[in-house]
Amino acid sequence: MHPENSEIITEQKDGIATIQLNRPNVLNAINRHMLNQLDTEVNRLHQDPSVRIVILTSSSDKAFCVGADLNHIATFTPECIRKWVIDGNRMLSRLANLRVPVIAEINGYTIGGGLEVALACDLRIADDTSSFSLPEITHGWFPGWGGTNRLPNIIGETKAKEMIFLGERIDAKNALNLGLVNRIFPAKSLAAETAKIAGSLAEKSPVAIQAAKAALSRTPLPENSFEINYEALALSTCFTTPEVKQTLQEIQNRHNERIT
Repeated sequence: MHPENSEIITEQKDGIATIQLNRPNVLNAINRHMLNQLDTEVNRLHQDPSVRIVILTSSSDKAFCVGADLNHIATFTPECIRKWVIDGNRMLSRLANLRVPVIAEINGYTIGGGLEVALACDLRIADDTSSFSLPEITHGWFPGWGGTNRLPNIIGETKAKEMIFLGERIDAKNALNLGLVNRIFPAKSLAAETAKIAGSLAEKSPVAIQAAKAALSRTPLPENSFEINYEALALSTCFTTPEVKQTLQEIQNRHNERIT
């Protein structure tokens, strides 16, 4: 259990572990500290045999997660970007490779690395206000936390290329039609409906559920795969281009203006 001022809050009851992303003031944008806390918690879950279901949710009423904190990574060197990509990929691979089902309870904006977090979950349950995008290409880079691997596996290569190349936002209804999310509910009932699904899963044979997940996940993304190392190298190269340097400088300038 993390304190309420932590960047993630965890709770565990009746075999259901809940991880709440808790940077609501920045729409759960992920910085290094939050990434490290998530990694620690996922590692703990791997060692806890009492956990039967994991729910990943948000403390913000506007967003599930808007991805990397751009003000944070704007100061990164290419080598820091490479490590950021590798560490994020490894954390999400560990999340995806948990032996138990992981449910993303999604509300509001789910952008960039935030969508990649959701893609690493087994089920994605969204509210009707949710929207989804991978806008990295518009900034001069591309999704670096496994999105180029997991998204085509979920919605097909054709639609995945469309989402990644164009960087356009899609709403909850379109996400459901694409198979990007499993179910959508009104915002006011999302938590209750997700809890029902989690409760239903928890009532089933844990041996059968875990065996079914293992059978369905015969080709998970390994923590030290070629894909992860390629993404890390390619993204660190993107961050050396004049276009990206200008984008990051503009982000820093806007951030400095807000705090002065």
